[in-house]
Amino acid sequence: MPLMAAPPSWQGPPFAATRQVALQPPSDPRPDYYLESVVFKVEERLFKVPRYHFEHSSEIFSTTFTLPAVDNVQAEGHSNENPFVLEGISSVDFHRLLKVLYPLDIPQILAMPKEDWISVLKLATQWYFLDARDLAIQQLNDRADISSVERILLARQYDVADWLRIGYTDLARREEGISLEDAEKIGWETTVRLYQTREAAIKSYTQSYPNRHNQYGNQSRFQHADVEGTFREEFRLAQSASAAYLRPRHEVRAYEDVYTDVSNDY
Repeated sequence: MPLMAAPPSWQGPPFAATRQVALQPPSDPRPDYYLESVVFKVEERLFKVPRYHFEHSSEIFSTTFTLPAVDNVQAEGHSNENPFVLEGISSVDFHRLLKVLYPLDIPQILAMPKEDWISVLKLATQWYFLDARDLAIQQLNDRADISSVERILLARQYDVADWLRIGYTDLARREEGISLEDAEKIGWETTVRLYQTREAAIKSYTQSYPNRHNQYGNQSRFQHADVEGTFREEFRLAQSASAAYLRPRHEVRAYEDVYTDVSNDY
């Protein structure tokens, strides 16, 4: 029995249309949304993210990524087999920074716990991600779960001058004294100077109100403790260190604007 002829729809080159599309000239990529990626290795974990923020938002990485490539040698970060290795960095801290640089869920980022934002502050300060650093400081500014002592330690470690002043002022003017554990954390010299400031405030208060023994209002004995006078030089040095992370006010704060706008919606 002779074979039946194939239906007309089956005849002809099956991929002619595909070949025709392939021969069309390539589209012109839009530079701001045609992003290259980079593979990082932190501890034993790989992360593949756009290079954009590392090239444009960090002075440290922008210099590294613009170094000329060696002939016939693939640059680090182009593959899983040849990642860009970050030594001495916690993969947990790095992941927390990436959640801010490349948010997959903005409402979740806004609700990140204190520890996550501290990780962001840590790496953003180390690598000069100025916008991410500003955002971390903003998110940590008014948190009730950061004690005065912890704020002082963070201020010293990450050059946040305002937190140093806030922490010292609270310790000097609160009714509660400084515990032995807290004194060991902030240092004995600082503790002694704080107590001297508190004693001077009590003396001044007693002289001003000699008939109000044991009738002080809430923190009233210490409300005029001269923290600024006692720590003026330390505050000046802290402000100078913090200034290294400032940028002109007229520059657009992309992260701050985006997260502020979004936070108003949630």
